[in-house]
Amino acid sequence: MTILNNDSHTGNGSFLPSAIPTDTIPAIVLTLFILFINAFVVLLIGSSSSLRSTSNIILASLALSDFLMGLVGIPLVVACSSTFASPVCLSANLFSTFNSVSSVLHILVMTFDRYIFIMWALRYREIFNRRRVFAILSAAWLISLTPQLVRLSWTAGKLRVETAKEDVKLRMKEKELIFFTFNAAVFFFVPLIAMIILDTRMLLLLRNQCQRIARENLPAESIKHETKMQKRQMKAVITCVLLLSLYVTFWLPSFIVEFLQHYATGDKYGQSHGVMILITYLRFCPALFNPIAYTLRKPDLKRAARSIVYKTFPNWKTQFVENRTEQIPLASRSEV
Repeated sequence: MTILNNDSHTGNGSFLPSAIPTDTIPAIVLTLFILFINAFVVLLIGSSSSLRSTSNIILASLALSDFLMGLVGIPLVVACSSTFASPVCLSANLFSTFNSVSSVLHILVMTFDRYIFIMWALRYREIFNRRRVFAILSAAWLISLTPQLVRLSWTAGKLRVETAKEDVKLRMKEKELIFFTFNAAVFFFVPLIAMIILDTRMLLLLRNQCQRIARENLPAESIKHETKMQKRQMKAVITCVLLLSLYVTFWLPSFIVEFLQHYATGDKYGQSHGVMILITYLRFCPALFNPIAYTLRKPDLKRAARSIVYKTFPNWKTQFVENRTEQIPLASRSEV
Protein backbone atom coordinates (compact mmCIF):
# COMPACT_ATOMS: atom_id res chain seq x y z
CA MET A 1 0.00 0.00 0.00
CA THR A 2 1.35 3.41 -0.87
CA ILE A 3 0.61 6.86 0.36
CA LEU A 4 0.96 8.30 -3.12
CA ASN A 5 -2.32 7.78 -4.90
CA ASN A 6 -2.41 7.57 -8.65
CA ASP A 7 -5.18 8.70 -10.95
CA SER A 8 -7.19 5.52 -10.47
CA HIS A 9 -7.54 6.27 -6.76
CA THR A 10 -8.04 10.01 -6.61
CA GLY A 11 -8.93 11.29 -9.99
CA ASN A 12 -5.76 13.40 -9.89
CA GLY A 13 -2.10 13.03 -9.17
CA SER A 14 -2.02 14.82 -5.84
CA PHE A 15 -0.80 13.64 -2.48
CA LEU A 16 -3.24 11.65 -0.34
CA PRO A 17 -2.59 10.17 3.11
CA SER A 18 -3.61 6.58 2.38
CA ALA A 19 -0.72 4.73 3.97
CA ILE A 20 -2.41 3.66 7.19
CA PRO A 21 -3.72 0.07 7.28
CA THR A 22 -7.23 -0.32 8.64
CA ASP A 23 -6.12 -2.61 11.47
CA THR A 24 -3.47 -0.28 12.80
CA ILE A 25 -3.70 0.35 16.51
CA PRO A 26 -1.83 3.69 16.59
CA ALA A 27 -4.40 5.39 14.34
CA ILE A 28 -7.25 4.32 16.62
CA VAL A 29 -5.42 5.34 19.80
CA LEU A 30 -4.43 8.69 18.28
CA THR A 31 -8.01 9.36 17.23
CA LEU A 32 -9.34 8.67 20.73
CA PHE A 33 -6.79 10.97 22.35
CA ILE A 34 -7.49 13.75 19.83
CA LEU A 35 -11.24 13.52 20.38
CA PHE A 36 -10.99 13.42 24.17
CA ILE A 37 -8.47 16.24 24.64
CA ASN A 38 -10.06 18.67 22.19
CA ALA A 39 -13.59 17.95 23.41
CA PHE A 40 -12.34 18.59 26.94
CA VAL A 41 -10.92 21.99 25.92
CA VAL A 42 -14.11 23.05 24.11
CA LEU A 43 -16.32 22.00 27.04
CA LEU A 44 -13.93 23.56 29.55
CA ILE A 45 -14.09 26.97 27.88
CA GLY A 46 -17.76 26.76 26.97
CA SER A 47 -18.96 25.74 30.43
CA SER A 48 -17.28 28.57 32.36
CA SER A 49 -18.12 32.22 31.75
CA SER A 50 -14.84 33.29 33.36
CA LEU A 51 -12.91 31.38 30.68
CA ARG A 52 -14.80 32.81 27.71
CA SER A 53 -12.29 35.56 26.98
CA THR A 54 -11.49 36.51 23.40
CA SER A 55 -8.19 34.63 23.43
CA ASN A 56 -9.84 31.51 24.83
CA ILE A 57 -12.62 31.69 22.23
CA ILE A 58 -9.92 31.51 19.56
CA LEU A 59 -8.43 28.48 21.29
CA ALA A 60 -11.86 26.82 21.51
CA SER A 61 -12.32 27.32 17.76
CA LEU A 62 -8.88 25.81 17.11
CA ALA A 63 -9.78 22.89 19.38
CA LEU A 64 -12.97 22.35 17.36
CA SER A 65 -10.92 22.25 14.16
CA ASP A 66 -8.55 19.71 15.72
CA PHE A 67 -11.52 17.72 17.03
CA LEU A 68 -12.85 17.40 13.47
CA MET A 69 -9.48 16.01 12.42
CA GLY A 70 -10.03 13.11 14.80
CA LEU A 71 -13.74 12.77 14.08
CA VAL A 72 -13.61 13.01 10.27
CA GLY A 73 -10.06 13.34 8.97
CA ILE A 74 -8.40 10.20 10.36
CA PRO A 75 -11.41 7.91 9.69
CA LEU A 76 -11.44 9.10 6.06
CA VAL A 77 -7.72 8.32 5.73
CA VAL A 78 -8.22 4.83 7.16
CA ALA A 79 -11.24 4.25 4.91
CA CYS A 80 -9.25 5.39 1.88
CA SER A 81 -6.38 3.03 2.73
CA SER A 82 -8.88 0.18 2.98
CA THR A 83 -11.13 0.75 -0.02
CA PHE A 84 -9.08 2.93 -2.38
CA ALA A 85 -12.42 4.30 -3.52
CA SER A 86 -11.96 7.54 -5.44
CA PRO A 87 -14.70 9.53 -3.64
CA VAL A 88 -13.38 8.49 -0.21
CA CYS A 89 -9.76 9.29 -1.06
CA LEU A 90 -10.76 12.60 -2.59
CA SER A 91 -12.71 13.47 0.57
CA ALA A 92 -9.72 12.53 2.73
CA ASN A 93 -7.45 14.75 0.67
CA LEU A 94 -9.84 17.71 0.68
CA PHE A 95 -10.47 17.46 4.42
CA SER A 96 -6.76 17.19 5.17
CA THR A 97 -6.10 20.39 3.20
CA PHE A 98 -9.07 22.07 4.90
CA ASN A 99 -7.68 21.18 8.33
CA SER A 100 -4.22 22.46 7.41
CA VAL A 101 -5.58 25.83 6.26
CA SER A 102 -7.88 26.08 9.28
CA SER A 103 -5.02 25.40 11.70
CA VAL A 104 -2.66 28.00 10.26
CA LEU A 105 -5.40 30.65 10.10
CA HIS A 106 -6.33 30.04 13.74
CA ILE A 107 -2.70 30.36 14.81
CA LEU A 108 -2.46 33.55 12.75
CA VAL A 109 -5.55 35.01 14.47
CA MET A 110 -4.10 34.03 17.85
CA THR A 111 -0.83 35.79 17.02
CA PHE A 112 -2.66 38.96 15.95
CA ASP A 113 -4.64 38.81 19.20
CA ARG A 114 -1.45 38.81 21.28
CA TYR A 115 0.17 41.44 19.04
CA ILE A 116 -2.73 43.87 19.54
CA PHE A 117 -2.76 43.17 23.28
CA ILE A 118 0.94 43.98 23.61
CA MET A 119 1.12 46.90 21.19
CA TRP A 120 -2.17 48.61 22.08
CA ALA A 121 -3.03 47.28 25.52
CA LEU A 122 -5.33 50.18 26.43
CA ARG A 123 -7.41 49.77 23.28
CA TYR A 124 -7.31 45.97 23.18
CA ARG A 125 -10.91 45.38 24.34
CA GLU A 126 -12.15 47.99 21.90
CA ILE A 127 -10.23 46.62 18.92
CA PHE A 128 -10.53 42.88 19.62
CA ASN A 129 -13.99 42.64 21.15
CA ARG A 130 -16.01 39.45 21.19
CA ARG A 131 -18.20 40.34 18.20
CA ARG A 132 -15.17 40.98 15.99
CA VAL A 133 -13.52 37.79 17.16
CA PHE A 134 -16.57 35.73 16.14
CA ALA A 135 -16.62 37.50 12.77
CA ILE A 136 -12.90 36.84 12.20
CA LEU A 137 -13.22 33.18 13.20
CA SER A 138 -16.24 32.73 10.93
CA ALA A 139 -14.20 34.20 8.08
CA ALA A 140 -11.32 31.83 8.90
CA TRP A 141 -13.64 28.80 8.68
CA LEU A 142 -15.15 30.07 5.42
CA ILE A 143 -11.74 30.78 3.87
CA SER A 144 -10.58 27.28 4.86
CA LEU A 145 -13.60 25.66 3.23
CA THR A 146 -13.94 27.70 0.02
CA PRO A 147 -10.79 26.47 -1.84
CA GLN A 148 -11.77 22.87 -1.14
CA LEU A 149 -15.23 23.41 -2.63
CA VAL A 150 -13.67 25.01 -5.69
CA ARG A 151 -11.34 22.06 -6.11
CA LEU A 152 -14.20 19.63 -5.60
CA SER A 153 -16.18 21.30 -8.39
CA TRP A 154 -13.62 20.33 -11.04
CA THR A 155 -12.36 17.07 -9.50
CA ALA A 156 -15.78 15.49 -8.91
CA GLY A 157 -16.56 15.83 -12.61
CA LYS A 158 -13.54 13.78 -13.50
CA LEU A 159 -14.47 11.05 -11.04
CA ARG A 160 -17.64 10.46 -13.05
CA VAL A 161 -15.63 9.87 -16.21
CA GLU A 162 -13.95 6.48 -16.22
CA THR A 163 -11.87 7.06 -19.36
CA ALA A 164 -10.75 10.65 -19.65
CA LYS A 165 -8.93 11.83 -22.71
CA GLU A 166 -5.28 12.75 -22.49
CA ASP A 167 -5.95 16.46 -22.94
CA VAL A 168 -8.50 16.35 -20.09
CA LYS A 169 -5.98 14.65 -17.82
CA LEU A 170 -3.36 17.23 -18.75
CA ARG A 171 -5.72 20.12 -17.93
CA MET A 172 -6.60 18.50 -14.61
CA LYS A 173 -2.93 18.12 -13.78
CA GLU A 174 -2.33 21.78 -14.57
CA LYS A 175 -5.26 22.79 -12.33
CA GLU A 176 -3.90 20.64 -9.50
CA LEU A 177 -0.48 22.26 -9.88
CA ILE A 178 -2.01 25.75 -9.77
CA PHE A 179 -4.12 24.79 -6.76
CA PHE A 180 -1.12 23.42 -4.86
CA THR A 181 1.01 26.49 -5.68
CA PHE A 182 -1.78 28.82 -4.55
CA ASN A 183 -2.31 26.92 -1.29
CA ALA A 184 1.41 26.76 -0.52
CA ALA A 185 1.90 30.48 -1.15
CA VAL A 186 -1.26 31.91 0.40
CA PHE A 187 -1.90 29.47 3.23
CA PHE A 188 1.63 28.48 4.24
CA PHE A 189 4.40 30.90 3.28
CA VAL A 190 2.47 34.17 3.65
CA PRO A 191 1.05 33.33 7.14
CA LEU A 192 4.42 31.90 8.15
CA ILE A 193 6.28 35.09 7.21
CA ALA A 194 3.59 37.28 8.82
CA MET A 195 3.72 35.35 12.10
CA ILE A 196 7.52 35.34 12.19
CA ILE A 197 7.51 39.13 11.81
CA LEU A 198 4.80 39.63 14.46
CA ASP A 199 6.40 37.22 16.94
CA THR A 200 9.82 38.81 16.46
CA ARG A 201 8.43 42.32 17.02
CA MET A 202 6.62 41.21 20.18
CA LEU A 203 9.67 39.47 21.61
CA LEU A 204 11.91 42.47 20.91
CA LEU A 205 9.38 44.86 22.44
CA LEU A 206 9.04 42.75 25.59
CA ARG A 207 12.82 42.50 25.90
CA ASN A 208 13.16 46.27 25.61
CA GLN A 209 10.47 46.78 28.23
CA CYS A 210 12.28 44.41 30.62
CA GLN A 211 15.51 46.33 30.11
CA ARG A 212 13.71 49.64 30.71
CA ILE A 213 12.21 48.35 33.96
CA ALA A 214 15.67 47.25 35.11
CA ARG A 215 17.15 50.69 34.38
CA GLU A 216 14.44 52.75 36.05
CA ASN A 217 14.52 53.36 39.78
CA LEU A 218 11.04 52.05 40.60
CA PRO A 219 9.66 50.88 43.95
CA ALA A 220 10.11 47.21 44.69
CA GLU A 221 6.36 46.48 44.45
CA SER A 222 6.12 48.21 41.07
CA ILE A 223 9.09 46.28 39.74
CA LYS A 224 7.58 43.03 40.98
CA HIS A 225 4.22 43.79 39.34
CA GLU A 226 5.75 44.89 36.04
CA THR A 227 8.05 41.88 35.94
CA LYS A 228 5.12 39.55 36.54
CA MET A 229 3.15 41.16 33.71
CA GLN A 230 6.12 40.93 31.34
CA LYS A 231 6.62 37.24 32.11
CA ARG A 232 2.92 36.55 31.50
CA GLN A 233 3.00 38.32 28.14
CA MET A 234 6.26 36.63 27.20
CA LYS A 235 4.70 33.25 28.00
CA ALA A 236 1.74 34.03 25.72
CA VAL A 237 4.05 34.98 22.85
CA ILE A 238 6.15 31.86 23.37
CA THR A 239 2.93 29.82 23.16
CA CYS A 240 2.18 31.36 19.75
CA VAL A 241 5.72 30.56 18.63
CA LEU A 242 5.34 26.99 19.93
CA LEU A 243 2.08 26.40 18.03
CA LEU A 244 3.63 27.80 14.85
CA SER A 245 6.67 25.57 15.32
CA LEU A 246 4.46 22.52 15.77
CA TYR A 247 2.53 23.36 12.62
CA VAL A 248 5.66 23.81 10.50
CA THR A 249 7.35 20.71 11.94
CA PHE A 250 4.40 18.40 11.31
CA TRP A 251 3.11 19.80 8.00
CA LEU A 252 6.27 20.84 6.15
CA PRO A 253 7.29 17.24 5.23
CA SER A 254 3.86 16.76 3.66
CA PHE A 255 4.24 19.95 1.59
CA ILE A 256 7.70 18.84 0.46
CA VAL A 257 6.38 15.44 -0.66
CA GLU A 258 3.50 17.02 -2.54
CA PHE A 259 5.88 19.51 -4.17
CA LEU A 260 8.08 16.64 -5.38
CA GLN A 261 5.07 14.75 -6.66
CA HIS A 262 3.92 17.75 -8.68
CA TYR A 263 7.28 18.87 -10.05
CA ALA A 264 9.35 15.67 -10.26
CA THR A 265 9.25 13.94 -13.63
CA GLY A 266 9.74 10.33 -14.60
CA ASP A 267 11.42 8.17 -11.98
CA LYS A 268 13.36 11.01 -10.37
CA TYR A 269 11.16 10.88 -7.29
CA GLY A 270 10.87 7.58 -5.49
CA GLN A 271 8.74 6.69 -2.50
CA SER A 272 9.51 4.80 0.67
CA HIS A 273 6.52 3.11 2.26
CA GLY A 274 7.81 3.72 5.77
CA VAL A 275 8.51 7.40 5.12
CA MET A 276 5.03 7.89 3.67
CA ILE A 277 3.43 6.34 6.76
CA LEU A 278 5.53 8.60 9.00
CA ILE A 279 4.52 11.71 7.05
CA THR A 280 0.87 10.67 7.25
CA TYR A 281 1.03 10.35 11.03
CA LEU A 282 2.86 13.67 11.32
CA ARG A 283 -0.13 15.40 9.76
CA PHE A 284 -2.32 14.12 12.59
CA CYS A 285 0.01 15.23 15.40
CA PRO A 286 -0.91 18.95 15.60
CA ALA A 287 -4.48 18.00 16.51
CA LEU A 288 -3.07 16.20 19.56
CA PHE A 289 -0.25 18.51 20.63
CA ASN A 290 -1.99 21.87 20.08
CA PRO A 291 -4.49 21.53 22.97
CA ILE A 292 -1.83 20.08 25.26
CA ALA A 293 0.54 22.98 24.51
CA TYR A 294 -1.81 25.89 25.13
CA THR A 295 -3.68 24.27 28.02
CA LEU A 296 -0.47 23.66 29.95
CA ARG A 297 0.93 27.11 29.16
CA LYS A 298 -2.17 29.26 29.71
CA PRO A 299 -2.65 29.86 33.47
CA ASP A 300 -6.47 30.14 33.50
CA LEU A 301 -6.98 26.98 31.43
CA LYS A 302 -4.36 25.14 33.45
CA ARG A 303 -6.06 26.05 36.74
CA ALA A 304 -9.50 25.07 35.46
CA ALA A 305 -8.24 21.77 34.05
CA ARG A 306 -6.39 20.99 37.29
CA SER A 307 -9.53 21.74 39.30
CA ILE A 308 -11.59 19.30 37.24
CA VAL A 309 -8.91 16.61 37.50
CA TYR A 310 -8.71 17.01 41.28
CA LYS A 311 -12.50 16.83 41.63
CA THR A 312 -12.54 13.67 39.52
CA PHE A 313 -9.55 12.09 41.26
CA PRO A 314 -9.35 13.49 44.85
CA ASN A 315 -6.40 11.24 45.75
CA TRP A 316 -4.24 12.97 43.13
CA LYS A 317 -4.63 16.32 44.91
CA THR A 318 -3.58 14.80 48.23
CA GLN A 319 -0.50 13.22 46.68
CA PHE A 320 0.37 16.48 44.90
CA VAL A 321 0.16 18.51 48.13
CA GLU A 322 2.24 15.93 50.00
CA ASN A 323 4.93 15.95 47.31
CA ARG A 324 5.13 19.74 47.33
CA THR A 325 5.37 19.80 51.13
CA GLU A 326 8.27 17.36 51.03
CA GLN A 327 10.09 19.52 48.48
CA ILE A 328 9.85 22.75 50.55
CA PRO A 329 13.01 23.24 52.65
CA LEU A 330 12.58 23.34 56.44
CA ALA A 331 13.93 26.89 56.61
CA SER A 332 11.23 28.09 54.22
CA ARG A 333 8.53 26.39 56.28
CA SER A 334 9.68 28.12 59.44
CA GLU A 335 9.57 31.50 57.72
CA VAL A 336 5.99 30.86 56.65
